Amino acid sequence: MTASTGQSEILVTREADVLRLTLNRPGRGNSLTPGLLAALSEALAGADNARAVVITGAGTSFSSGGDVAAIRQNSDNPDRLRTYCEALVGGLNQALLQIRALPCPVIAVVNGPVTGGSLGLMLAADLSVMARTAFIQPYYAKMGFAPDGGWTALLPDRIGRARTAGWIALDTRVSAEEALEMGLTDRIADAAALEATLAEMLGDLEAHDASVIAASRQLLDRQAGPAGLADRLEAERLAFLAQIARPETRVRMDRFLNTSRAARAVGARP
Repeated sequence: MTASTGQSEILVTREADVLRLTLNRPGRGNSLTPGLLAALSEALAGADNARAVVITGAGTSFSSGGDVAAIRQNSDNPDRLRTYCEALVGGLNQALLQIRALPCPVIAVVNGPVTGGSLGLMLAADLSVMARTAFIQPYYAKMGFAPDGGWTALLPDRIGRARTAGWIALDTRVSAEEALEMGLTDRIADAAALEATLAEMLGDLEAHDASVIAASRQLLDRQAGPAGLADRLEAERLAFLAQIARPETRVRMDRFLNTSRAARAVGARP
């Protein structure tokens, strides 16, 4: 039996005891907004009785991170910009902490590109499968944004501090195959086989005690460093707010948006 509800920018579907949360802004690359993140947080709050939670994106993207156009629209007024970005990064941090606190396993089905802070949704999950055509790219150095979404709070635990710093600095695009080699995803699959791969993963988990998965996740978060995950994410939020207010960042946003419009006009990706 499948039950489905739409919460503006999040689709919530329950099939038996598996809760699927779909980022639902396909026309905007499932980019993150305060409204989408508030809906995601609300959906996660109702996940305590699920056997597993699946997070994915609608269309051909997982998520392109924060909606740059929406940030830029607020950037001419410092107070409005700060309020918007506090809600954006604060909402993302809240969702990541909720995912890490869930008593059931979380699987990210990465159906397309992952850029910016949306990587946090993948990093916070216990397991992930990436489409073979998907990729991960920071975009922070290009945009002039400070890293958010766990790029400094979660990623170094996976790949090390030096490799994290180099990736952000060089703004490298990492393919699904490279992500598998780096330990950023558990499996890769052709786009048409993502659902079958997800079903296999859920089947593998069915006989396991979910409390062990949750307990090990929480222990790993405690052992990641002297500061807790919430503190590390808060440091990212404060750095993002400081960096986003610079005139240079506005210039870089304009350049990015102009390039994106030109790329869409010829059917290419920026």
